[in-house]
Amino acid sequence: MRLINCRTHEFEEFVRDAPEYVILSHTWGDEEVTFQDMQKGGPNKAVRRKKGYEKVEALCRIALEHDYDYAWIDTCCIDKSSSAELTEAINSMFAWYKRSAVCYAFLSDFQPDPELVLTEVAAWFEEREQSEKHMGPYNDPRPLNGREVEMLDKIKRNLGKCRWFTRGWTLQELIAPTRVIFYDSRWSCFGTKAQLAPILSWITRIDSHVLKGGSLEEVLVGRRMSWASSRETTRVEDMAYCLLGIFDINMPLLYGEGEKAFTRLQEEIIQSSNDLSIFAWEADRDDRRRFRGLYASSPAEFKGCRNIVKPSFEWNNGGEYSLTSRGLRTKGLVRIGGGASTESGSYFLSLNCVDARHTKHVLAISLRKYGPSQFARTKPRRTQTVFDLSMYSALKLPEPQYICCRDSATLDKRVMNSRRNAIKIQYSDEVFDPVTLSVSPPGDWDARNSILLSFQRQYFWGIWKIRAKEKNDGIGIVCVRSSTSWLRYGIFAWDDIPVALLRDDLLPSHVEDILQRLHAKTSTKCAGYTHTIQDLQDDLSEDDVEVPGTLLRVNSKKTGQVLNTRRKFSKRMHDSFKLCKKVCSLGHDKK
Repeated sequence: MRLINCRTHEFEEFVRDAPEYVILSHTWGDEEVTFQDMQKGGPNKAVRRKKGYEKVEALCRIALEHDYDYAWIDTCCIDKSSSAELTEAINSMFAWYKRSAVCYAFLSDFQPDPELVLTEVAAWFEEREQSEKHMGPYNDPRPLNGREVEMLDKIKRNLGKCRWFTRGWTLQELIAPTRVIFYDSRWSCFGTKAQLAPILSWITRIDSHVLKGGSLEEVLVGRRMSWASSRETTRVEDMAYCLLGIFDINMPLLYGEGEKAFTRLQEEIIQSSNDLSIFAWEADRDDRRRFRGLYASSPAEFKGCRNIVKPSFEWNNGGEYSLTSRGLRTKGLVRIGGGASTESGSYFLSLNCVDARHTKHVLAISLRKYGPSQFARTKPRRTQTVFDLSMYSALKLPEPQYICCRDSATLDKRVMNSRRNAIKIQYSDEVFDPVTLSVSPPGDWDARNSILLSFQRQYFWGIWKIRAKEKNDGIGIVCVRSSTSWLRYGIFAWDDIPVALLRDDLLPSHVEDILQRLHAKTSTKCAGYTHTIQDLQDDLSEDDVEVPGTLLRVNSKKTGQVLNTRRKFSKRMHDSFKLCKKVCSLGHDKK
């Protein structure tokens, strides 16, 4: 570690066992002193005339006043011309601030209001915060009076507007050090982090217990991301790099990669944590895309995560996930909603977190199937809540599922086209038990909409089986769409499904050959019903985009009703025949 000797203003290197040192947190301005300026025996006269050198002098002076002989400042203690040193420094930055004896935070644009003593205001904040902790979750806090509103407005316009609170790098510089002393534009101390913690928490939305030295690991990833949602950095990549220490992540720096740096950060977090709140972000209202990947595009999309906390129970117990080349592989996490909700039948991924203001609402994201066991996030403009869904009727999907992680320009089109020329099955809920439904291949089946998806293939097949209610009997529908888009299908009683169609390794050509050898099969009998099947053209879209497909409708009538219908039809035909015969005989007599 490279430190400045506060007496000589020269560098000293320490490979290990560095002495106690102070560290500076500030925002960069004009004429900052660089590593090259401080080389060769310390700064010369030209360097000392730079505006930035005033910070070096002030830092060293205050350090000596507090009996510290060494100091560190990011502008000049890092050789930024060396990519290796820069990478090491940025990956070590959080630890360096944490190990410092004291951090001096210099707010160059802050001029205190003489009528507002911030330490006294902080005490009022603390008292109010403690009183709110004893209130119930559905009780509103005590309303502010006129004087309190005016006081908060002054803080917001004065301290809250300081540039130091808007920069990405100063976030970790506030959190990491145990001791932080704040200085205004004249280098006058106006409080410590411990004294001002309630005010700092109100301005930054960082949890008070974290500012008071509490563990970061106890705070959900999505909530930590929200702390950076209103901050910015000069370079796009730095928005990710400045958060490495917040999430205890190390990764190489690749300046020039742009927003991909934030994607890499999310991947690293996913691989080192089982915290699903990293997916609790919300897209901007101006984002018109129907579908997104799981990754947020920037910390700004986590703005709505400021109040998320862990639930009082573990809903995803037993589920797991990992990153693969196909996306986020999950097992036991993707579910299909049940109950009487409008979300019933929806695919969703529970994020195992709740809003602290509505602790009964488990946050989740909606998913849409668009490939074999593949899903994309839908409705990205708002986070769904599993509210009136029965958690016990929300079925886990047994086979592994893959959720798209990265956004692409073609994702919307791919998802919508996944059902082009697909086959939708429609049946009577009064006759059949949906719980007994099974489909092969399972990865092609959209359980929410009862659609055998095409995934833009011209040649695909499916076998759909379901039991009748309270009966050990049922039907099966076998269908195949050929390469010429011709649809072949047949309906069978449960025990009459050809054995050759029950293999696991079937190809569309196998199914087509078997159906060709059978007689046209459009009706069958089972469980006291006669079931007929008819095919109709259908629009499978859910939005304003037309998606052509086929509807296979199962019409079920009780066998007795069918016989009566046939008898009535036969009688009408017989009566018509007798009438025609009588008319013909009358005509013959006239001749």
